[in-house]
Amino acid sequence: MVSSLQKGISAAKAGRMQQALDFLKDAIIEEPQNAEVWVWVAAIIDDLDKQEIFLKKALEIDPRNIPAQRGLAYLRKRKRDQSEVADDHLSDHTSPISPFPSSDRPKQERAAAAQQDLDLQGIDGIAKQSDDAAATSDRAPKEGFLSDLPKLTPVEIILLGVVVVVFCFIGLLAASAVFDVELPFGSLGQKLGPSEMALPYNGIFLYEDEKFINIPMHRGLPSTDEGIPSSTLIDPVVIVWDEGVDPERLNLIYETGVYVPFSTNSLRSDLMSLTPEEDLLSGLYCFQQLPMESPLETALYWCFKVNPSSAN
Repeated sequence: MVSSLQKGISAAKAGRMQQALDFLKDAIIEEPQNAEVWVWVAAIIDDLDKQEIFLKKALEIDPRNIPAQRGLAYLRKRKRDQSEVADDHLSDHTSPISPFPSSDRPKQERAAAAQQDLDLQGIDGIAKQSDDAAATSDRAPKEGFLSDLPKLTPVEIILLGVVVVVFCFIGLLAASAVFDVELPFGSLGQKLGPSEMALPYNGIFLYEDEKFINIPMHRGLPSTDEGIPSSTLIDPVVIVWDEGVDPERLNLIYETGVYVPFSTNSLRSDLMSLTPEEDLLSGLYCFQQLPMESPLETALYWCFKVNPSSAN
């Protein structure tokens, strides 16, 4: 099957320029990356600027194309000399077009060919389409490659997102440690309150450094300091989780016998906190609960020590 390019060449050699141009238009669409097509188009038109555009297009496709190099050199020389030579055509200076009848071509055919409307704008449009098609073909393998990738299920996408978030968080922590930058995470650095933590069992506890320290109950004042916990705070918080404790009957007594005022705060229905209303001195303190029915019953004591110096 004869290609449009071969048909165009045959028509051009026979002097049928309009027919040759029609075939070469089809050849541009069929073979936009064939430099020979653009050389032939440039050879059969008389517009010097268009000839230069099409020859440059041929050299973009094939920088070693000899006919295109020769034709472009001829055009530049002609523009430099600024001289119009009668019956001098680009086809006389390019190798593939050298078979054209030049001096032997009938004068009337040349005049008719020069007067024909060769629709150069149409050629420009086809050239642009060929460039777009080439760009699309360059992208096609990439799009095909992406389409061949396995599709992720929603669960896999969620897991992937979690992994990314975790790695980002680790990266932020590492960066903050290296550059000594405080991260604005706010609540992440806040300590939990006693009401948000689970107590180990019923009783009365010193609450310090997010820990519950048991304060054992004594019937009567303890005779020794064994088992009595210590606090490093001068304003310790005591947590009560015991239905047998009645804050209305409690007294906070210093080892000298001085009564210390304290406040009671309800944390939840079964939990309360006891806080002294003044800073405590070093020494022994006891919460005393007097008997409710008989004064002969022994009072209950929950004792702890305050030793701020132990915090250093």
